[in-house]
Amino acid sequence: MEKITENEIELFAIDLLEKQGFEYIYAPDIAPDSDTPMRDSFKDVVLKERIQNALVKINPTLDYEL
Repeated sequence: MEKITENEIELFAIDLLEKQGFEYIYAPDIAPDSDTPMRDSFKDVVLKERIQNALVKINPTLDYEL
């Protein structure tokens, strides 16, 4: 029986999500200490700006406050 590695599972999941329209972003590229941070701290799990932009795109008439 052939073993499946964690890396293969991760790549498979990424591929499935991309096919559904999700965008994959390599974590070190958006880390707080990178040239293009998307969060203030490694403790921040949610990318607030991206969620807010998505909510406005989905429901442009609602007022969102994060």
